[in-house]
Amino acid sequence: MSLSAGQAAASPPAPSVAQEIRILANASSGTIQGETILIRDVADVYRALGYEALWTGPGNEQRAQQLQAALHSAPEHGFSVDDLHLDKIRALSAAATPAEAAHRDVLLTDALLRYSAKLRLGAAPAATLGTDWGIAQAPFAAAPALVSAIQAGKFGELLEALPPASHQYWQLVSALRLYTHYAARGGWPAVAASSEIKLDANDPRLAILRQRLHAEDQLASTDAAPSEILAAIRQFQVRHGLDPDGRVGQKTLTELNVSAEQRVAQIAANLERWRHLPRQFGSEFVTVNAADATVDFVRDGSSAVHMRVIVGDPRHPTPVLNAQISAITFNPPWNVPVSIATKEILPRMRRDPGYLAANQIAIVNRPQDPYGFGVDWRRISRSNFPFQFQQRPGSKNSLGLIKLEMPNPFDVYLHDTPAKALFNRPGRAFSHGCIRLERAADFAERLLDQPQWTAAAIQDAIADGETRQVRLARPVPVYVLYLTAFVDEAGVVNFRNDVYGRDAPIARALGPIKTPPSTPAAAPVMAEIGCAGSPGRASG
Repeated sequence: MSLSAGQAAASPPAPSVAQEIRILANASSGTIQGETILIRDVADVYRALGYEALWTGPGNEQRAQQLQAALHSAPEHGFSVDDLHLDKIRALSAAATPAEAAHRDVLLTDALLRYSAKLRLGAAPAATLGTDWGIAQAPFAAAPALVSAIQAGKFGELLEALPPASHQYWQLVSALRLYTHYAARGGWPAVAASSEIKLDANDPRLAILRQRLHAEDQLASTDAAPSEILAAIRQFQVRHGLDPDGRVGQKTLTELNVSAEQRVAQIAANLERWRHLPRQFGSEFVTVNAADATVDFVRDGSSAVHMRVIVGDPRHPTPVLNAQISAITFNPPWNVPVSIATKEILPRMRRDPGYLAANQIAIVNRPQDPYGFGVDWRRISRSNFPFQFQQRPGSKNSLGLIKLEMPNPFDVYLHDTPAKALFNRPGRAFSHGCIRLERAADFAERLLDQPQWTAAAIQDAIADGETRQVRLARPVPVYVLYLTAFVDEAGVVNFRNDVYGRDAPIARALGPIKTPPSTPAAAPVMAEIGCAGSPGRASG
């Protein structure tokens, strides 16, 4: 049958945006407009929602605006927008065809899935946190979460729930904004670190020192008198975990010469750590910040007990972990790890056969010669070491007089110590990984929280000399963290030396924090984060 002259073949209708989305979502290729997408997750989202456009067309404009604002905020959380397709999405914003609109819609969905995973699970691979990170994350799947939010009409709630709710996290977000501003305006001048700066002398570096302090601390004026400089230096030292002696020596000069860009990377690394932590710690918990060498017993949002601790030295770093404190042991014995017995005690025994007896360390299952006087220690080596050492309870015991029982894979505990003088040092990384408490009896009293366990009763239990374990009425979670940047209770940014070298791998994985060119950088809110004040504590 032929068409008459007045008849023409009808053109097939142009595909709709939904039809174009169906084609893209079911394509085998994971590339759209030259951009790599998470094709399986994207397909799951659109399949569950009937291949309807999510960010295009009537009724979707507000949701699309919310999404794009969130994507542009990524640098405020310390990670870049490089893989969020923003340039391509911007190029397609004035989409003229259904195919272009579908491309933009799919790219926005993929960007949201990536952004969601970064905020909920971390923007850097978990491996960058280190092999001794022992805190597991709650599972999160971005695609099902997006589908549920769209179906329930709660997209805004989804965005709000992505980042950690911790007050500490959001204070660091503000700190990052402030230090990004410092870096953008050129940071601060370097202070020559050839020798200590004498504040009461005619040192030509004093003018540069004033400028350096003023760049970060508006209270330190560029024409400050020596007494004002002294106060500013002490505040600076407190904020950086140094001895606040007011002397501008090598340690203080080193911290003064850390650049604003380095501080930005340090804050970003700590924001990343928060994203890998549980979203809720509970109403009662213990936190240790190994970088700050402090511990807090947090109850109902505030610290009920705060004290200094001693943590692992750089060769024996304290791991990041969470556990349950289930009991308190008074007068604990110490089962000496084989590594310590062979590497540290054995060489001493070769020099002094009376070392075990002098330190109340017995050889387990050797009752006829518990202190090894009959052993030829010169013939004993690490490879043929047959003994198990146990240090008996008492004043010389390395665990002190109190141990908090908190079973964990790292065999790390909070405990007392006979070496009290070490708590007076600003840097307190001296242990083999365990955490030594400054006032263990006070901490035990708060944890026991039982009428019969008064301070006097605890002292009586210690004085008795017998090993005794008392179970807590309810287990208390403990989180051992490593936060080299945090904001204290006065709203002051604190930095600590990265004694374990854990910041750099995270910072490298996060890369430079790039701000989308179409969105101006937010101006710093100077009132949000102070620059001088009291020493900080890192509680949840």
